[in-house]
Amino acid sequence: MSGQLKILLLNDNQALPGFVSEHGFALLLEIDQRRILFDCGNDAEVLAANADTARVDLSSIDALILSHGHYDHSGGIPYLLEKKPALPVYCHPGIWQKRYSIRDANAKDISVPPESCRALRNLPEGALHLVDRPLSLSKHVLLSGPVPRQTEYEDSGGPFYLDRDGLRADQLEDELFLLCDLDDGIVVCSGCSHSGIINILLWTVKEFPERPILAVIGGFHLGNASPERMQKTIEAMRQLPIKQLIPCHCTGQIASQIFTQEFPEKVSIGAAGQKWEF
Repeated sequence: MSGQLKILLLNDNQALPGFVSEHGFALLLEIDQRRILFDCGNDAEVLAANADTARVDLSSIDALILSHGHYDHSGGIPYLLEKKPALPVYCHPGIWQKRYSIRDANAKDISVPPESCRALRNLPEGALHLVDRPLSLSKHVLLSGPVPRQTEYEDSGGPFYLDRDGLRADQLEDELFLLCDLDDGIVVCSGCSHSGIINILLWTVKEFPERPILAVIGGFHLGNASPERMQKTIEAMRQLPIKQLIPCHCTGQIASQIFTQEFPEKVSIGAAGQKWEF
């Protein structure tokens, strides 16, 4: 087992005083004498500013993991690769897929930005790792493959499509999440939970039976969730061995309030600049 995990939330929709907020997500983990950046936000300037405020040298990170192919998780790629050109990057092969959000008949491109795609394709040979199944990054860190969709009430969380005409729904099958296996239990890190946060947690419990979940941190993408989905999500969470919930990024204000009401002793709302140790 591992003795300690340190987590710093670098980019988020909310921020502590002195830090900058944005619609994006980036999480820095220190474990096994390695620094792992899980997603890299929307705006590289925000990532850089928050790293400076937190006194973090981003050239010292050992790996970048991209949870899925959306702009708000991948905007900092060119900046990071300028600082460390051979940085190992882990992502699903579907990261390159063009993607759209369609609201009121208006299609918005929400793909990985072109400059980020170019930077990834220009990585030195061996630096880009395409992940389509569970992969151990170190003795105590596991990167999931795509998560099986088990629940009937969870969907991708928004009007997501693979074409501008809205003919092909995007199920975000490229989504990955990160697990840290510690002495006392498991820490689950999720970028947006397009796979469904309960699906993610059910997969975790299956992989690590009879282990408590010390914390679930990340975006849960419940801003568009129906009352029925929220109710079933709450009911499912009551059955899971979760000690702490840290909703961030795309969870949604209403969903975060519901979690706080239902699990007041377990919930703390994430904001850029926050730190945790396990």
